[in-house]
Amino acid sequence: MKVGVALSGGVDSAVALYLLLKEGHEVKAFHMKTKEDEFFIKKEIKKKVCCSPSDTADAMRIAHFLGVEIEIVDVKEIFREKVIEPFKRDLLKGLTPNPCAHCNRFVKFGYLMDYVLNQGFDAFASGHYARIEFSEKYGRKVIKKGVDLKKDQSYFLARIEPWRIERLIFPNGIYTKEEIRKIAEEAGIHVAKKQESQDVCFIPDGSIENFLKDEGITLKDGDIITPEGEVVGRHFGYPLYTIGQRKGFKIEKFGRRYYVRGKIPEKNVVVVSDLEDVFFSGLIAEDPVWHVEVPEEFRCVCRVRKKSEEAPAVVKVKDNEVEVSFEKKVFAVTPGQIAAFYDGDTLLGGAIIKEGIR
Repeated sequence: MKVGVALSGGVDSAVALYLLLKEGHEVKAFHMKTKEDEFFIKKEIKKKVCCSPSDTADAMRIAHFLGVEIEIVDVKEIFREKVIEPFKRDLLKGLTPNPCAHCNRFVKFGYLMDYVLNQGFDAFASGHYARIEFSEKYGRKVIKKGVDLKKDQSYFLARIEPWRIERLIFPNGIYTKEEIRKIAEEAGIHVAKKQESQDVCFIPDGSIENFLKDEGITLKDGDIITPEGEVVGRHFGYPLYTIGQRKGFKIEKFGRRYYVRGKIPEKNVVVVSDLEDVFFSGLIAEDPVWHVEVPEEFRCVCRVRKKSEEAPAVVKVKDNEVEVSFEKKVFAVTPGQIAAFYDGDTLLGGAIIKEGIR
C-alpha cells in the first residue's frame, strides 16, 4: 500500500513511519510548515512546540536515515485562515478555543491529507495515539482510544470528517509512549528521547497576551465581579481567563476563594464565584460532527476537555445543536472547547461547546 506519513520531526511520527516501513508499505514523508522559520527564531520558546526549524531539520534527518523521500508542505496560508484567525476571534468573543482540534480537522487531516491523497496515495498516517478499527456495532471503521490512555489523542480527532477515517492509519495506537521510545531507540532513530510538544505551536512563549499584541490587539485591565455585581478585584484582560481558573487575577476582597465563572467581553468584565458554581449539569454544543450514525437521543460518555474526566450523559441531537445532560455535575464546562462523545473506547464524534447548563 502507498502511504503518506505526516512527519513532524518528533519521536511519535518517526516511529509511525518506521512501523509502516517494517510492514512493507511504500512510504513517503510529508512535513508541514505552519509558520515561517523567522517566527520561531525571534520568539522565546519556553516549552517544546511543533513546527519549528529544528523540527524540520529533525524530520529531514529521520527521512534520510529511514531511506524515504520527504516533501516540505507549506500550509501557512490555510493554517492562518483556519486556525490562527478563528483562535484570535474566539478569544475576543470570550471563548476558550481549541486550536489543535481545528488544526487536525482543517489542516493536518484536511488540507495536508487531501494533498497526499491527490498524489495517488492509498492512505494517510500520523503518529497519533489512537486506533482505527472496524466496528461490527456501527458497520464501519471508527476511531478508538489509544491503548495508552495517558497519551490518548482521540479527543483532538473528534471533529475530523468521517469519510477520512477509512483512509487513516495510526500505527502507534496499540503502543504505550514508553514502548514507542524503546522502538525508536532500538531502531537507532535519533529523536528517541526528544521532548514532547506541549504548547500551541504559534504561541511558543506560552503568552496569549504576547500573541494578541503581535496581532495588533492590546488587552485592557477590567473589573472582576461576582454574579450579584459586586466588584471584588481586577483582571488583566478577559481573553487570558477560562472557566474554572482561580489564579492570574488580583483579588481586593479577601476571605473567599474565587473561580472564574464567566466573562462579559462587551463590558470587559470577568465574573467569579465559589467553586460549587463552576460545576455544570449539562451543556449546549453546536456544529456536531458524527463519525457514526447516532439516534436523536442516546447515552454515552462525554469529555469536555482533553484532561477532564469522562462523564456519563444523555445526548439529544437537534439539527445543528446538541444538548447534553450529565449524570453528575461536571467541572468547568467551557464555551469554545470541544465536547467529545464516546461509546466505551469508540469515538462517536464531537461538537463545539456553546454554553454550560447549571
